[in-house]
Amino acid sequence: MAGKTGAEVEDLTRCAVLFEAADPPRTGTVVFWNAHGGPPARDEVDVVVVEDGTPVIRTVPAVRLPVADALPVLARAAGPGAGADPAAAFWGGAAAIALHLAARERLLPGVTPDGYDAWRVGPLDLDDVRRVRELVAAAPPEAYATPLAGTGGAAVRLPEPEGLVRAFLDAVADTLPRTPAAQAATGRAAFAAAEPQYVPQLRGWAEEVSAGLDSGVRVSLRIELVAAEPKTGGPG
Repeated sequence: MAGKTGAEVEDLTRCAVLFEAADPPRTGTVVFWNAHGGPPARDEVDVVVVEDGTPVIRTVPAVRLPVADALPVLARAAGPGAGADPAAAFWGGAAAIALHLAARERLLPGVTPDGYDAWRVGPLDLDDVRRVRELVAAAPPEAYATPLAGTGGAAVRLPEPEGLVRAFLDAVADTLPRTPAAQAATGRAAFAAAEPQYVPQLRGWAEEVSAGLDSGVRVSLRIELVAAEPKTGGPG
């Protein structure tokens, strides 16, 4: 949120909000949009809106922010008396859950389907699952109004909000631990640097560590035990 004034942050909280998941999770984006224009848009997004009782796809102005930059806006939107758009308040609630999980160190290492290093939330206890499901049950349509690929006309379909919320929780988990200090402390970029690291060779290690933590066994996350260096970027 570097360079944004309080007024600009407040303007964003008045917008509807979507989350666009990506691989790895930390490269996902939070999209602030308003079907009626404003705030000053730098981008566009296709959304499903209801006109005369019929869902239609429209291209509207939007502002896309990385997860780290969006978190202060979402925190403001979730605050009491914020007067935020319901979709912004919804994703603010998701951000609060994600930050609560991170504060409790509920983070697990993994390797994404495309082979990149990623943190995800977990393990979740029953209360965590309940909070997520209660939030999902209150999701306004504007919070997941991205039309699924290949839909249109009378066959417009929307994504499942629970899948988007869980992807967002993972995106926050994958963003927060990545600092210059973390990379200096581990001596390696994997699971510490913000730039995606292509590490398919770590998939077995990550699955073993995650399985141990999910079962309640405390396992040290010592990525230096794996000799292979990660590659920056993807295969090629």
